[in-house]
Amino acid sequence: MDFQERKLFWNTLCSLSGKDLKQDFDELKATIKYPKYLYRYRSVTLNNLEALRTNRLYFSSANYYDDPFDTFLNIDVEAIRKEILDALQTSEKTIAIAERMRILFNEKLTDEQSEWLSADNIRKMVSGGLLEDFLDFVLGLRDELKKDTWSVCFSENGVNETLWLKYAEQHKGFALIYDLDNDENFLCGKHEKCKNCGIMNYGTPLYPIYYSDTPHDATNYAKIVMLNIMGASTGVVNPQQLYEANGVAWERERISLIKKECHKYDEEWRMITGCQMKPPIMMEWIPSGIILGLRMEISSENLVVSMAKEAGIKNIYKSYINTDNKLDAKPVCLRND
Repeated sequence: MDFQERKLFWNTLCSLSGKDLKQDFDELKATIKYPKYLYRYRSVTLNNLEALRTNRLYFSSANYYDDPFDTFLNIDVEAIRKEILDALQTSEKTIAIAERMRILFNEKLTDEQSEWLSADNIRKMVSGGLLEDFLDFVLGLRDELKKDTWSVCFSENGVNETLWLKYAEQHKGFALIYDLDNDENFLCGKHEKCKNCGIMNYGTPLYPIYYSDTPHDATNYAKIVMLNIMGASTGVVNPQQLYEANGVAWERERISLIKKECHKYDEEWRMITGCQMKPPIMMEWIPSGIILGLRMEISSENLVVSMAKEAGIKNIYKSYINTDNKLDAKPVCLRND
């Protein structure tokens, strides 16, 4: 997908209301132009070789990404500060806040706790530094969100020089090729063990990444995450209308699918888990082929090819510099064939 196509996808994603998720998904999917192949760049390590041999793709938690701004909860802290201070300007407003908090926690509050949530106490706590502590807590939600966001990343370009350098050991690694038109190679959901798997039951939607230096404002989402944490600690279930009013049904995707413009040459796609799952999270998908790196050592090449054969991968390619002085890939005749 080119920039304009990715922008259309992003604008559509940001417009979804979340009131009818199936309708939303159909509308969003209509904007996606899937490539025939996706590529995944890998270095030659024991873990990557074992994943190659067993046709496994392991999902990574966002807090392990190399880019600290990937899946970043962009929060307008000053807007939250102003909103709170404005709400405490008069006694009437402060009393209203105290009453809303009592309603939120309803019967979970003891008489002593209910008395503690008086207008006077709220003002005293804010002037005593509670507001700054609260804002620090809100900023800490960034890391909490990342821990629960799991994905697998691909590129639609198999001869991407930047990715060969960054993720394939400076051309000494390899790239896996996944054919999106080959359903037979997709093994998830086809075994008895898959019955209770979150991937089978909730899917792993595949989306393009949108690139922009204008961040997505996730301030409202941060408020909802905060209320969820508060609710979990008190046993209070937040009302559904709270989520609808703040339009946060697609916020996890919006946060995960935008990166800074400096990454646009990655031509990235991302597969996201559709539900909360316990690690390790993995899926089984047989690559249609593999590309050996331009600078791959013979020993590594033999090892990778051996693992690829065991995995049932039929097409082996070797990257090279073509007559137009560009990185390319061509089929290779395997030794011992």
